[in-house]
Amino acid sequence: MNEPKVSIIIPVYNTAEYVRQAVESITEQTLREIEIIVVNDGSTDGSLQILQELAGKDSRIQVYSQENKGLSVTRNIGLNHARGKYVYFMDSDDLLETDALELCYNKCVNDKLDFVFFDATSFSGDGDDLNNRFDYRRTEGLVEQIYLGTDILKIQLQRYEFKSSVCLNIIYREFLITHQITFYPNILHEDQLFTTLIYLQSKRVGFIHRAFFKRRVRRDSIMTRKFAWRNMQGYLTVSDELLTYAKANQEIRPVIDLFLKQMLDAAVWQAHVLPFRQRIRLFCKSASKYKQYVSKRTLSTLLFKSLALK
Repeated sequence: MNEPKVSIIIPVYNTAEYVRQAVESITEQTLREIEIIVVNDGSTDGSLQILQELAGKDSRIQVYSQENKGLSVTRNIGLNHARGKYVYFMDSDDLLETDALELCYNKCVNDKLDFVFFDATSFSGDGDDLNNRFDYRRTEGLVEQIYLGTDILKIQLQRYEFKSSVCLNIIYREFLITHQITFYPNILHEDQLFTTLIYLQSKRVGFIHRAFFKRRVRRDSIMTRKFAWRNMQGYLTVSDELLTYAKANQEIRPVIDLFLKQMLDAAVWQAHVLPFRQRIRLFCKSASKYKQYVSKRTLSTLLFKSLALK
């Protein structure tokens, strides 16, 4: 194959129960000119054997394996191997509708887009209502046109509909190279930074009003496990990186401020479950460095809600 139309990058860590279904939702895509880059991030549960079996049946699948390095580093390694005109980051326990890549690729090419975004639905295989906590709808009511990235980001933020998941976008690879956008290593919530940066730097953004992506919501995943200090560290790192970016790009500072007000206020509210010393530490940071982004009501919740729950 010459240059693939889309490179699909799939990091895998201990998802043997789901990874076959996830990869097959890509191999069954109606767009055939693709490459599937699967990076096994030190799995210990048999995931690698499944991947090697799948690669033996489909020459478009490339399997790389490494010691555990985390999601951001693993995605970056996959991106280094990518040759496609566009890239798509897929999680190893989720699903993609079979016509998604073809429709998104055609729209990107026809409209010369930096990236295209779409909706998702969530489901749970656990027989419970975990999926009810996640709403990935955001294209309803948008005007069909080509948007400046900062404009459509602002619209989504004003509607409280911005979704940071990188799995909801197909991106022009040359755009990522030109702007040197990669995933920040060794943090949680790395999508908050990566996705926001592609919006802030994109000149041509489009959308498709379809829920192509199927998010599996399961217990003890990054999304559902109990909020911990590492979660907060991720949000603070994202905030610091965006504030640094804003210093050199003052014209888009209002959009960054709006994003940080929503992200940080929500994160600090969740932090009321942390141990007391960590909450005091976060209170001091929030009341000084991030005071314009965290409401007084949230700061009160940070200090006192855990006491009310006892």
